Amino acid sequence: MRGVVLVVDDDPAHVAATAEIVERIGFEAITAGSGEEGIEILRGDAGKSVDVVVTDLVMQGRSGLDVIAHIARSGTAWERPEVIVITGYGSDEAAPVMLRAGASAYLTKPLSVKLFREVLQGAVQRVRGRRRPDVNRTPGGAAPDFAGMIGRSPGMQRVFDLILRVADASATVLIEGASGTGKELVARALHGGSRRAAGPFVAVNCAALSPGLLDSELFGHERGAFTGAESRRIGRIEAADGGTLFLDEVGEMDPHLQAKLLRALEQREVVRVGSNVAIPVDVRLVAATNCDLRRRVSEGAFREDLFFRLNVVRVQLPPLRERVEDIPLLIDAFLEELAAEHGRPALPISEAAIEVLQAHSWPGNIRELRNCVEMLLLTAVTERIEPGDLPPEMQQGSAAPPPQRLSMRPLQEVERELIANTLREVSGNRARAARILGISARTLYRRIKELGL
Repeated sequence: MRGVVLVVDDDPAHVAATAEIVERIGFEAITAGSGEEGIEILRGDAGKSVDVVVTDLVMQGRSGLDVIAHIARSGTAWERPEVIVITGYGSDEAAPVMLRAGASAYLTKPLSVKLFREVLQGAVQRVRGRRRPDVNRTPGGAAPDFAGMIGRSPGMQRVFDLILRVADASATVLIEGASGTGKELVARALHGGSRRAAGPFVAVNCAALSPGLLDSELFGHERGAFTGAESRRIGRIEAADGGTLFLDEVGEMDPHLQAKLLRALEQREVVRVGSNVAIPVDVRLVAATNCDLRRRVSEGAFREDLFFRLNVVRVQLPPLRERVEDIPLLIDAFLEELAAEHGRPALPISEAAIEVLQAHSWPGNIRELRNCVEMLLLTAVTERIEPGDLPPEMQQGSAAPPPQRLSMRPLQEVERELIANTLREVSGNRARAARILGISARTLYRRIKELGL
């Protein structure tokens, strides 16, 4: 079943153009010519099937904020559609207002179709994942499919149980898990099940930005604070006021920013770069890491006081190789989702092919499995996916060469050889090498420099 998107705009040309883009992406579009009409649709039977609402901000009569407010008051956090605001009046000041009201994203006109596709597909995936019935139900309970996470394995059931117990608290949560295990989905589930669900969910990847850019991204800056700062920018912490701030790969944060973040958390206020004015914020922090923060603390690379501030509730996500019983469920979900996305039939997959996939070690975890399913869906030449459709390395029954006995050597020498061999296998593609090694690209770059590679 295709995702359903409600487009709300009082400009007939804009509503028609946006609906056409939605249909081209592969979703069903319902249109409303005003905020009032959009709210009436959401109140009716048709509104129950809406996954995402795409609304203009400024309209005659009921505004986009009125539409968002109606959604925030209706149903549970698991049932509500997500909201994407498209506006010709975008500004740094408007962004936090819309996010606090309950929008998951906002885009400005003229619309970038590529960006719109990415944002819309992510929103539909999250909503349909939350609503997917009878996937995670345990024999004695009715645990929902949290924000797209799927699993019956004991490890995932422990994760779901912990989310249920702590989602509505205000405590900081630290999510630990290898790259590709779904740490952001856990963060979104914590947000969606909390009293802050109507507020913004703001995600920042700490490994993707240089320290200077991350400082401005987190705390914002005033006009003229540095070269190129031509206007005021609202920081992501400030934008998350009333909601949840998700800091991914927090272990890669520069020590200077660690101290600044700690102060912001303890004082519940931020100071924009280039300003002396403290701005109060009410934010629930969820952090994630794919590295051992305790080891980083012992090495002097991560502040101990910040670690204790983050490590109030710890969620440990198991790698895919430790939850092989979940692989058939994940494959079915990905086949359905990707078939709708690409306009292809959701091909069945044979038990023999599933057994081969379950034998794979999946170093890239859920992300690697999803990419594999997408490849199979697009390249299969029969009406059912068979072992012969799988990549050659999987057909051979192994995703990696058999382990070799290592001689007694210094750890740094072994690490140097492992990184060098991995880079050689991927023809020097550092981003791919980082994913295979289960570390961030920034960590890989640092180790390459330190090891003289």
